[in-house]
Amino acid sequence: MMLRRTFMNARRKISSTFRNQKRRFAKPAERDTKERKDIRLYLETADRSEWANLLPLGIFHGINTNPLLLQQAGISHTAPTYPELRDLVRTAVDTYEVNEIFIQAWGTTKEELVRTGLNARMFDRHVVVALPFTFEGTQAAAELIERGASVCMANSHAQKQALLASALQADYFSPCISSINESGEDAIEQCMQMQKALSGVNSEIRIMAASLKSADEVVELAKAGIKTFSVSPQVAYELAYQPLTTKEADECERITQGLMVESKQ
Repeated sequence: MMLRRTFMNARRKISSTFRNQKRRFAKPAERDTKERKDIRLYLETADRSEWANLLPLGIFHGINTNPLLLQQAGISHTAPTYPELRDLVRTAVDTYEVNEIFIQAWGTTKEELVRTGLNARMFDRHVVVALPFTFEGTQAAAELIERGASVCMANSHAQKQALLASALQADYFSPCISSINESGEDAIEQCMQMQKALSGVNSEIRIMAASLKSADEVVELAKAGIKTFSVSPQVAYELAYQPLTTKEADECERITQGLMVESKQ
């Protein structure tokens, strides 16, 4: 909370001259010409207040959600039209013009996962359907990919799953960093080996590291060759705020203000 407050104070200082200007975000078609030097950051939250704070930084390729995050944001799945989920997607796409928003399909059978995945996809073409890496989830992914959906194999933990996701021709493979660490494995090493395995078969699938605990983990994973990250608001604030930089910026501003002399009338 302290980090968020400090960041917001710094942001208010920097953006004070632009408060009355409407925020603009590059449209997906415009961003196709600049792929952000191959790195992609996703904001891992369904909290629209955090979207308002962090998406204007201009560093995020999109938004990543999951059932827990939707529950925390009070978003319910009300059949048959799912109005709250649809409104969430529309806000992400229309207001913030994100490139992608991840929505996890729900159900326990292949048929249910395909049906709910298609429902999510129909909200907007920018939706990436996330699926659990179960037997049924893998079957559903194959059908959704065949139907033209963008797919992420989520909640992944093992190197062999990276190869399976590549064989499926999924767009993303998402290892859960915190779960891997909690199991006693070294998540950084595991991701390094996943990346090596995928490079060995010339796969174009993106490993999206999710459930990260700190900005340091992002840096270490980047050193291991990972280029796609899903970060919580807390990690995002940590990435954006550097105390020494803020201190020097404040000092430069203080000096600049002292140099400013009002013109004589």
